[in-house]
Formats: sequence, structure tokens, C-alpha cells
Amino acid sequence: MTGALEFILNGQRVHVGEVSPNMTVLEFLRERALTGAKEGCAEGDCGACSVVLVEPGHDGEAAYRAVNSCLMPVCLLAGREVITVEGLGPASPIASGGVRAATLHPVQRAMIEGYGSQCGYCTPGFICSMFEGYYRDDLRTLDDLDDQLSGNLCRCTGYRPIRDAAIEALARRPTGDGHDAFTARLKRATPGLEAVHYECGGETFLRPTSLAELLRVCREHPEARLVAGATELGLDITKRYQRFRTLISTEAVEELKSISSTDDQWRIGAAVTLTEIEQHLADEYPALGAMLRVFGSRQIRNRATMGGNLVTASPIGDSAPVLLALDAAVVLASEAGERTLPIDQFFVAYRRTALQANEVLKTILLPRGAAPTGQTRKTSWYKVSKRREMDISTVAGCFSVDLDDQRVVRRIRLAYGGVAATPARARQTEALLVGRAWTAETIAGVLPTLRAEFTPLSDVRGSAGYRSGLIVALLEKFFTEESA
Repeated sequence: MTGALEFILNGQRVHVGEVSPNMTVLEFLRERALTGAKEGCAEGDCGACSVVLVEPGHDGEAAYRAVNSCLMPVCLLAGREVITVEGLGPASPIASGGVRAATLHPVQRAMIEGYGSQCGYCTPGFICSMFEGYYRDDLRTLDDLDDQLSGNLCRCTGYRPIRDAAIEALARRPTGDGHDAFTARLKRATPGLEAVHYECGGETFLRPTSLAELLRVCREHPEARLVAGATELGLDITKRYQRFRTLISTEAVEELKSISSTDDQWRIGAAVTLTEIEQHLADEYPALGAMLRVFGSRQIRNRATMGGNLVTASPIGDSAPVLLALDAAVVLASEAGERTLPIDQFFVAYRRTALQANEVLKTILLPRGAAPTGQTRKTSWYKVSKRREMDISTVAGCFSVDLDDQRVVRRIRLAYGGVAATPARARQTEALLVGRAWTAETIAGVLPTLRAEFTPLSDVRGSAGYRSGLIVALLEKFFTEESA
């Protein structure tokens, strides 16, 4: 594919040329008079722009994934299927190949019957999020539903009827052999993403399909910006008004998209989405699952990758403290070969990593297994922010301790974000705790050392003094909860 971008939009194949690779999906849709998706925030917070992608799911079948169209460059649609709110109603072809829907979709009907729309601005985005939830076989509880809808804001404060409509729609989900055309579409696998070379107006979009090819094009285009989920790059486009001459997608590189395990470790490709990681690992690593539960919204996690979160090297990135506490490692690849680093050696300065020129993050390695025989392990993750959902951390912490049968500390990790230039462990405090009894007196004795290990800054999310207080308070909370 060189001269045009090709994808399926509401069941119809489209060929797109003369469109900047930096144009967002939202801009593209609205220029084509598909105005159901709205721009509310242009940063992935409000969900008014939500649309649905047909993505690979489990067991070779497909899955629906609601995403923020304001953050996604249109070039990333190449080879994909996308459904807008216009594709769900009775007037438009649906994703199953041009068949027209005879009635409103159940989520649309439930919103109408439940009076779930006031001004209507947010309604199409809510419909797309509810649509994804309608076809999720892992959405079973009201908490799951709240998570599904957490990325959609209603400024008319109409959440109760919207939530009630979503509950009613889920109650109408077919059982047994009952299905609709959208269910039938999920029975077919999605084709693999193919290589793309698209150019327009001096701007280039490249999508290699192997690691070797990715490394080659990175060397040939040193000015390029790598893109996976685009949840960070999308902000550069919509909020910082940047335009990238060359974009290189990692989404078709199988070595970066695979997730697998052995008896000893999980191997997570850098371009695996957070939703996929949550599906595979949340039960085995409860602290990781807790972190992902409040990592942005469902729409963000459907696109964002853990590799992308790490390479931004943000000191308030939520995934880094968890990986530090779990003794993760990273595999870095270049044309010269691969090297493996412990995760605590990956962050070298503010917004800087150990990645060298023409080197990419390939894999995240996560150790498996419980504590050694005769010991118990407790791991917990904490996030302090002004809101539970859709907010940046003021301070985040992930703590892991192994205790022997005498409750003596044999191993401990105290990892923090938001308290230094990089995510970091409190190594001095860890050293003081190893070999000592896990008691309130021991914890109280190390708190002065812990407080002195970091010199946090003040910003709009919290003062340095407030952060210093949180550093010790979170460890006290961990001890209290573990000891209960």
C-alpha cells in the first residue's frame, strides 16, 4: 500500500489519498459529514469522540474496542475496520458487509427509552462505549460497567439515566444461539495488519511488519517518531500543534505484539495494549490489575501500550512503580543485537531512558512465581489523585514484601512515582528493613530515612510537603493493610 490508505468504514471499504498522516480520525470523520463523534477536549478525557475498532480478540475471533478518535491519526486505520455511531442505526450499513440494520441497536433503544440523552453532545460517545460493553463476555458486574463508561463525561450531569440505560441494554444481551449481525462479525477473524508506505504533502507514514524492518526504517529515518497506541502522540498533535514529517508504526511488528509465558516469566511485547495485558495478567498480578483499573479510561487502555508508557519516562507514569516492585526487566533491540536491563536501570533522568540511537524497546519481562518456600508475599499498588478515574497521579506507589514464618522481612521493594525526576525505589529504606521484624515499631523507625530519600517538587497537583507526607503515609497504609 503506497498511494492510498485503505480501511473499512461502517461496512464500506474506503480509499483515502491526499490526507495528511497527522490528521486525526475525528477530523477525517467530520470532514466526511460523519458528525456523530464530537470534539470535547481533544485529549482523550471526555469520550465525546469515541468510535469503535474491530480488533483481534481471543481464540481467533474479533472484538469491538471503543477508542478516542481525537487522539488517533487517520493513518493508523490502514487495514482496519472502524464503526461510528452512524454505523449502528437503521439508516446505515453495518460492519458485517453492507447489510442494513432493521432497527436501532439495543444500546440506542435503551438510551431512548431511559431518557439517557439531554443536550445530546456526549450521547454518540456513550453509545460507542456501551456498544463495546454489550459484546464483552467479561463485563459482568456494575463495577465493570462503571469502568466501561468511565471515559465518557456528561456535562448535563445525566449519569443516572445513562447508567440505567446501560444496565438495561446489558440485560437485553442475547443468550444461547441468539445473535445479531454485529455478533456474527465477531465470529470472523480480523486480517493481520499489512505493511504500509504512505506519503502526502511531504509527510510519510510507514508500517513495517517485522522487527528487522522496523530497525532498518528507524535507521533510515532518524527524524521519525515511533507510534503504537498514539495516546501520547495524539496530544502532541491536538494540544501542542506538532506535525511529524515521518511516523513509523510498531503495530504490525509481531515481535512487539506478542504476549507469552513460561514457568518463570511473562514476555510482554512493547506494543501490546493495556487491555490485552489486563486480560492476560490481572488475575495473576493483583497489583498490576489494580493499576490498570484506573489507568485512564477503557478507550485509552484499548490503544495505549505499556511499552509506550515506559519510553515516555514520565515520573508519574502509573506502570513504572508496579514493574519496579515486581522486579521486571526490559529487552532493548537494535540492528547490533539485543540487551536486557533491569527496569530500575531503564530510567536514567527526567524523561530520559537508557535507549540508545536506533534502539527500540522490544519486550517487558515479568517474573512469575510466589515467594520462596516458607515465605509469604504481599504486593499492593496505590494511587493518590484528585479523581479516581481519568486523572494523573500526584504520587503512586507499589510495595512488595516477602515475610518468613517469623514475620521477618526477607525481600522488600518500595517503588514510587511522582516523588523524583524518575520513577524510583527507596533503596536505603529497603536495606534497613531486610532482616528485621515486620512490626509497627520497625516501620516507625525507618520513616525518617524514607522521608529523606526523595526531594519531591511542588506543582499544580500537590506541594512538595504534601508529597513528602504521602511517601511515608503510603508505606504505613501498606503495613496496616498487610497486617490486618
